[in-house]
Amino acid sequence: MTAAQSVFDQLSRSRAHLWHRLDVGRGRGAAVWSNDADRVRYDDTALHTLSLYLVGGEESRRLDRGAVRGWAGALTLMPAGSSSDWDIGGRFRFVHLYLDDARLRHFAEATLDRDPARVSLADRTYWEDPALAAGMVALARVCEAGDVFAAEGVIAEVCHRLLTAPGAGTMARPVRGGLSAAVSRRVTARLRESLDQPVSLEDLAAEAGLSPFHFQRMFRVSHGLSPRAFLEHLRVEEAKRLMRAGVGLAEVASACGFAHQSHLTRAFRAVTGTTPGAWRAAAIDVSRTVPAA
Repeated sequence: MTAAQSVFDQLSRSRAHLWHRLDVGRGRGAAVWSNDADRVRYDDTALHTLSLYLVGGEESRRLDRGAVRGWAGALTLMPAGSSSDWDIGGRFRFVHLYLDDARLRHFAEATLDRDPARVSLADRTYWEDPALAAGMVALARVCEAGDVFAAEGVIAEVCHRLLTAPGAGTMARPVRGGLSAAVSRRVTARLRESLDQPVSLEDLAAEAGLSPFHFQRMFRVSHGLSPRAFLEHLRVEEAKRLMRAGVGLAEVASACGFAHQSHLTRAFRAVTGTTPGAWRAAAIDVSRTVPAA
């Protein structure tokens, strides 16, 4: 018997077009696809797959479930080990989240204090959940950006909603307080030391002694920003310092952990409302007009 293959592997052999793919590690991944005029069958899938139709989908039908039709905003859950048969009509775009079963059970145990042996996902086709859909839209964005750190946070939120939504059988625990002062100092120092390096949400959470989900919730309570946004602000501040020192933009981008100069520009504009070039020009003008002490 051949080993079970993931939805991603089986979809890769169809007419579907892969736009973006992101391997988040530890049994988690995401992909943004489009498809048109196709017939796709999944057999004995190896990973849990959560799907959201981003654009279109009205001409997509699940044949083994009465030929029900989809729509933009429709969610579908294909648990590991499931099989399904799909007929694709008009063109549509969708995002997938791939989850290893052991990884999801670990999340349930570490985040929800739930017996991992009792985690069970139902095969569901075409339902609406605005909170879960919003998380999947965010996943599509970070997948397109290739941002693994941001994807870790988004996937934690999606998994939490998936396991605590009405009918899932697990109640969400309220988030109270924030990080202690000592923990906050440790994790922010870790972020400041990681400006030019990849950062893992799981490593930061371990530093705080929390699950990734609860860590990012507590971090937001303490700092008003997600860990990802906090790191982005730190990187932009370092970029300002380097630009004041006359460092070129390409070198600034590399030193501050941005993938390339255009990534620096997008992040800088998001934080400051202007581009690095415009900010540096304004800073030079100010320095010329300020009289020497």
